[in-house]
Amino acid sequence: MDGTIVLINLLGGVALLLWGLRMVSTGVMRAFGRELGVFLKFCLRNRFQSFFGGLTVTMLLQSSTATALLTASFAGRGLLPATAGIAIILGADVGTTLVAQILSFDLSFLAPVFLFLGFVRHATANTTRAKNLGRILLGLGMMLSALAMLATASEPIRDSSVSQYVLTSLSGEPVLVVLLAAVITIIAHSSLATVLFALSLSLTGHFPIDVAYAMVLGANIGGAVPPIMATLKAEKAARRAPLANLICRLIIVVATIPFIAVIEPQLAAFEPSPARQIVNLHTLVNLACAVVFLPFVGPLGRLTERLLPEEDEANENSPQPLYLDKAALESPQLAMANAVRETLRMGDVLEKMCRCLRQILDGANGQNFRQVRDNHAVIKDFDGAIKAYLTKLGRESLDEQDEYRCTEILNFTTAIDHISNIVVMNMVELVETAQKNQVAISDEDVEDEFRLLDMVLVNLRMSFSVLMTADATTASRLIERKQTFRVAERKAVNEHLQRLRSDQMLDQEASAIHLSLLSDMRRINSLLSSGAYLVAGQKEK
Repeated sequence: MDGTIVLINLLGGVALLLWGLRMVSTGVMRAFGRELGVFLKFCLRNRFQSFFGGLTVTMLLQSSTATALLTASFAGRGLLPATAGIAIILGADVGTTLVAQILSFDLSFLAPVFLFLGFVRHATANTTRAKNLGRILLGLGMMLSALAMLATASEPIRDSSVSQYVLTSLSGEPVLVVLLAAVITIIAHSSLATVLFALSLSLTGHFPIDVAYAMVLGANIGGAVPPIMATLKAEKAARRAPLANLICRLIIVVATIPFIAVIEPQLAAFEPSPARQIVNLHTLVNLACAVVFLPFVGPLGRLTERLLPEEDEANENSPQPLYLDKAALESPQLAMANAVRETLRMGDVLEKMCRCLRQILDGANGQNFRQVRDNHAVIKDFDGAIKAYLTKLGRESLDEQDEYRCTEILNFTTAIDHISNIVVMNMVELVETAQKNQVAISDEDVEDEFRLLDMVLVNLRMSFSVLMTADATTASRLIERKQTFRVAERKAVNEHLQRLRSDQMLDQEASAIHLSLLSDMRRINSLLSSGAYLVAGQKEK
């Protein structure tokens, strides 16, 4: 067979394998992602429960990367410590080896069954979860078909003098093969795919077993890198467990490389089949990693805290989004956690705007006007970035509850954007006009403006809490504060009108500006509490 055809068949088989893995992983995440998250949080009582929790979830997801991202999402929100996250990922590493153990057997006869059942389930399903069950079955069928395809496509390699020369030249160069396999795994985002590819090549009977062993070791290093890449812009807490996993794997792989020649006859004596030796080595490496490092997750956690200390204040004050990492879109939960983080930073900018507005009402200079307008531009950038980021998740990647959460975040960013427009285009313009025209607002009116603006700032901070916790009690309190604000605003308006009636000398232009400012604050307060009605289960009034 022509070498080009062989290469195309191999690439096609690898692509089908990767796509099948992705379909299974995303199907399980979309159908049961929330339940898996609850299960992981349930497994946090001790390191052993965390380990077996990570193992179980990874066997379902067939991707240690997906489990690592799910773990990072919880760590980033402060829901689990670094020690528990490390134990979960160590379990995930072992879980992916057990999947490889299962797939090392000839299950190709199940491929058409899974494909047919998956198609029927997906085509006839009426619910999102049922469709994703079909997606899982289709993914399993694709994976088994890909393995059979790779085995067939790699058969001509044993008759090719060129391929034999290349493979023979790689024999005895474990460090080079480890590095190459690590790079391949990083590109594929799957250590399981690399191990299964090595397994397929071993079926030719002419694939040097030491090269296959080195590929397995390289796959274990490369498999630890994608979670780190996916959380590069996430909070430091989310990045610690993936970093510890890479450190553990590096130590085990470096310690194993010199002993490949010693390990080979031992595994051959246990299992003469090269394919079984490959998956057994993969399992042993990760079991060794768990046995060696599980007792030391505490020191590992402290080490990662030193390597990745908490964000400094300078970064937090950056006017640009920091956490909207595109790689995290693979995990909707992590992506939405990132979006919430940026939304809260966007809210902090709005709070600064409102405090600058208070200084402007008190007669501040032009620098405060510029600062408000600069913050308005920052909010516009945040709003556009967050909306674009969440839009990339797509409706198909979210279950009903996640889609509802995504809508909550988008509604909140839209409210902040509208409030920013009101502050800049209405309130600041009014005050600036008043100062230019030397319009004097009475002390009583200024005091009312200050009191109502302070109430708005309190409600703004409470709206942050509603967004973060989705707590119905907090949402109800915010709604109550909205009504309290309305009462205070009506009282301020009535008292101003009474002063206006009793004193004909009051400036009519100052009166119009004051009433417009109070009206704008009422609109701002309504926007802040709009999301609370959904959380509290009430109808907006």
